[in-house]
Amino acid sequence: MQHPRMEVMCHVNNCQYYKSDYCHAPKLEVNAKKGNTADTSKEALCSTFRPQ
Repeated sequence: MQHPRMEVMCHVNNCQYYKSDYCHAPKLEVNAKKGNTADTSKEALCSTFRPQ
């Protein structure tokens, strides 16, 4: 299976993957904060975040 390749904007400048407003992580994982669904972006969480 081929995975999508795209630019991911990021504005969390204390993440180790942050560089000039882009995420440079090898892969990105986004989860719902509670359960398996999110109705708004506030209910979603970037699980890839790692503090510097």
